[in-house]
Amino acid sequence: MKQVLVGAAALACALALAACGSEKSPEVASAAGASGAPGAAATTDAVAKFVESRRQWARCIREQGFDVPDPDAKGRITFAETAEENRKLKADPKWLAAQEACKEFMTEIPEELEPKAEPLTAEQIANARKYSECRRANGSPDFPDPGPDGYLPEGWGRELNPQEQIADNRSAQICEPVHRGDPPASPDPNQTAGG
Repeated sequence: MKQVLVGAAALACALALAACGSEKSPEVASAAGASGAPGAAATTDAVAKFVESRRQWARCIREQGFDVPDPDAKGRITFAETAEENRKLKADPKWLAAQEACKEFMTEIPEELEPKAEPLTAEQIANARKYSECRRANGSPDFPDPGPDGYLPEGWGRELNPQEQIADNRSAQICEPVHRGDPPASPDPNQTAGG
């Protein structure tokens, strides 16, 4: 069972909309490095190419009979305003066919537009380290230490057997307050943590 301090959105899936369950159209982080710093030209070029591919995708989708606007300066396209509209659109066979017809224009999101994790404070990083120690001391021996940034490494974890899952849930419940800098809690025998 994977425990993460901050979940990152699967933005590429969100932009495709047809393949994932976002409730609203995606928001994309602002481009970094467009200030004349080294690499700024490459950043601007990658973002411009991405926006152009999104513009071609929107044009293709319109040719398939769907009224979608052109993307904004960061490639975002908003066309399903509510969760209900989004669900109906994803269930529409014509929309799925349009997605298939236009998939050549769905390019990878440039790194500059990927969401970035907020930097943690020194206190939050210290709490993250204490949390990992607490988890290991209370039944999750494989729980990793955070990196220097305070975030857990990507891709860690493995499938737990039922006994390990019970111990992992218990350690999550005990250690949850440690994130806030509080002491570990006593486990509630009537509750299991959602790991």
